[in-house]
Amino acid sequence: MKLIICCGVALLSLLVPRAAIAACEEPTTSEQLVETVEVGVAAFGELDADALLTQSSLARTEILPCLSEKLTRQGAASFHRLMALEAFINGNDARVVAELHASLRLDPGYKFPEDIIDAGHPLIALYEEAAHVPDGEAEPVYPPVGGYVMVSGVRNAPRFSETPVIVQVYGPGDLWLETRYIEPGEALPHWHADEKNPHGLTAEDLGVSRTVVLKDPRPWYAVAGVTVLTSGVFYGIAMSQKAQYEDPSTPDADLARYERNTNGFGTAAVVSGSAGLALAGVGIGMHVRFGRDGTGKPTVEFTTPSEEDDGHGH
Repeated sequence: MKLIICCGVALLSLLVPRAAIAACEEPTTSEQLVETVEVGVAAFGELDADALLTQSSLARTEILPCLSEKLTRQGAASFHRLMALEAFINGNDARVVAELHASLRLDPGYKFPEDIIDAGHPLIALYEEAAHVPDGEAEPVYPPVGGYVMVSGVRNAPRFSETPVIVQVYGPGDLWLETRYIEPGEALPHWHADEKNPHGLTAEDLGVSRTVVLKDPRPWYAVAGVTVLTSGVFYGIAMSQKAQYEDPSTPDADLARYERNTNGFGTAAVVSGSAGLALAGVGIGMHVRFGRDGTGKPTVEFTTPSEEDDGHGH
């Protein structure tokens, strides 16, 4: 199982490259984000659902991805509150609680203005519930070599699996690379700077000995088998995401994410399956040519002087 997971991670890093940085004409600012949040919250108080959804979409898809300056904890908390209001309008209470929990971790003393949300509003009960839900498992965020990440305003902090988070990525020289909003259940990217091996995996991690010669078919068969199994895993995930996408009860706000995941894992399944078949073909070729253990034909070997005949027949 460890071998399958490691190979799956390695293949995914090759087949589904690092997420492209949003095409930003120019960086956005924290002030723009705060202003958008304020307008959205005010729209919620005025029962203007269309205006709220417009502002929440603007904050999530245009302002946040282009935010190069470091976001404060309070700024991140305000974004999560806006996402909670969006989820409330869409009737997704589970997401409301998750977003409010994220905001409470960053800004525990905040209270919604009474002219926006009064004491009897149903959102208050969800806000109180959010204070007691679990964070989830702590997961390290891997920054680029020589760089660092800001996780909801905290440098090199972990991400918790059941809590939405904002990750800002900076490379060497404090160069901003990306800002990403990551929801619970969404895979955490790796931003390691080594393009050839972004996860730092070694041959031993994949169960492959560095001393294996290329003409031995057995390693080819092993890697081919793991690759095909990994393809099956990707396919299963793609079908699961597709089912969520086609489920009538899925909120409209989540459809784009499920569609993106379906396409990504589907593509990974096809490419990794094809790679597995190709590797199996190489293994068969090695088997036919060199035998099942790679030693079916003689090879040229160099001897040391001590191994040569001493000239006296000994």
